[in-house]
Amino acid sequence: MSEFKFACPICEQRLAANDDDAGYQINCPACQAVIVVPSNPAGPAAAPASVPADGLKKETPPRRQRAAPTVFGWMVRGLVVLVLLLICIFSWWRLLLYHHVNTQFDRIRAAGYPVSGAELNAWRRPVPDPENGALVITQAFALIRTFPDNRSNEVVGTKVSRTNQWSAATRGLVAAYVQTNAPAFAKVREAFQLSQFRYPADFSFGPETDMHYVAQLKQMAIIAELAAALDAEEGHADEWTEPVELQLKLAGTLDGEPAVIPYLVRVAVIRMAVKSAERSLNRVSPGDEACRRLQASFTRAGGTNTLPLALIGERAVFIPVFRLSTKEFQAYSRDDQAASPPAGPVRFSGKPMPFVFLTGFFERDLNFYLQTMDKSISLAALPPPASLALTNYFQSASVVARKGLYPFSGMLLPSLSKVILKEAALQADVRLAATALAVERFRRAQGRLPGGLEELAPQFPDAVPADPFDGAPLRYRRLARGYVIYSIDADGRDDGGREPPERKESGDKTSYDQTFTVER
Repeated sequence: MSEFKFACPICEQRLAANDDDAGYQINCPACQAVIVVPSNPAGPAAAPASVPADGLKKETPPRRQRAAPTVFGWMVRGLVVLVLLLICIFSWWRLLLYHHVNTQFDRIRAAGYPVSGAELNAWRRPVPDPENGALVITQAFALIRTFPDNRSNEVVGTKVSRTNQWSAATRGLVAAYVQTNAPAFAKVREAFQLSQFRYPADFSFGPETDMHYVAQLKQMAIIAELAAALDAEEGHADEWTEPVELQLKLAGTLDGEPAVIPYLVRVAVIRMAVKSAERSLNRVSPGDEACRRLQASFTRAGGTNTLPLALIGERAVFIPVFRLSTKEFQAYSRDDQAASPPAGPVRFSGKPMPFVFLTGFFERDLNFYLQTMDKSISLAALPPPASLALTNYFQSASVVARKGLYPFSGMLLPSLSKVILKEAALQADVRLAATALAVERFRRAQGRLPGGLEELAPQFPDAVPADPFDGAPLRYRRLARGYVIYSIDADGRDDGGREPPERKESGDKTSYDQTFTVER
């Protein structure tokens, strides 16, 4: 058997064949035409193809030729492999993220803390209604009254500052307003016969939780502020301390409220009490027992750091926001449309939309938020000035959130960046007030002002607390008439006790201290 070559009669392509191939039909590899292999011209004629019994020639099926892969084919195959690889990488990342988030949830729950508004409701210490002083205080809120005429605006506009002088007309107006609200005060005093306080709040509504009681509590504190100022204006030396103590007690009822809004109102009310004491001491000094009692009240208020509790509650309230269900998302979408009537508050289920959950976009945001809040709660629990590191931490985390496409974290964290400064300012205020009352007790006992705060130590060993902004003792300076006790404030500069103005102008670049001044 020998090999020979022949030309395709159609395209004249030179083909090779063996003697045994003669007479068989094949497909030309070049033009794909069906041709019959001729006999080898150099050898004997090929034997005729066998003829079946029916007399018909059986044709041999054409041989299939595998086409060579094209560039496009390679591209498709590469794309398929790449997609499969990306799916594998994404699945691994998503499983890892799921593990990280759940590990953080397990750690929070193991520490005994809640991870949702519903869990926060169950986590709060229950107080039976008959023992709950907060319920009695809410009854006092219902008794708050104002004038039916323009005098209500005049009362709201009454200034209660250290240097402000009231006219006889203002004293009369304030006296009438305080007397009008005497029943509310009586109900508040009744509430303080109880020792436990828990305001009604359902935190399963998340950020929409109704906490209207904090605004009413602040209004009651303002009435107490006016009452203290009025007593001091009228020279009632021992009487003005009682409304100030009432302010501190009102603030104390918020100690167990696990949210940032009640925490901020607590801070505002305590600082209001400090200003009430400063104004009143500039007019008349109470007796030693009244000073001692009020000094102890300020020290007690400053000894309770409720910021970690507020952040724990804030974390629990906002975790479900990262996992909105379809119903919750639609409810918020309707609220965003001005033409739609406002919908009622929606309870957060913490059950996210399946597709959104699978993408992991908001889960990575939640993971970042949990990590940030965990570190923040630890920093907030430190005593000042170590706790001031929380400000820089929140600011850095906010920058990372914006750059890292963490949308919810980017909205929530900046609002918390200065909360520790408010805590430090609160600590400074109560320490200034307590120290000023110790100075007044010294003056009453010795008949003179001390030359320095160190003179207070033998009689009042706890009367010289540290400045929360730098850890050094509070500063004290004698004035031509009276004295000033001060903290260097958040800017870290000692300005010699420069008192800030009542209203600081936006363009004012002057540095001030946090002061408690008595010019008497």
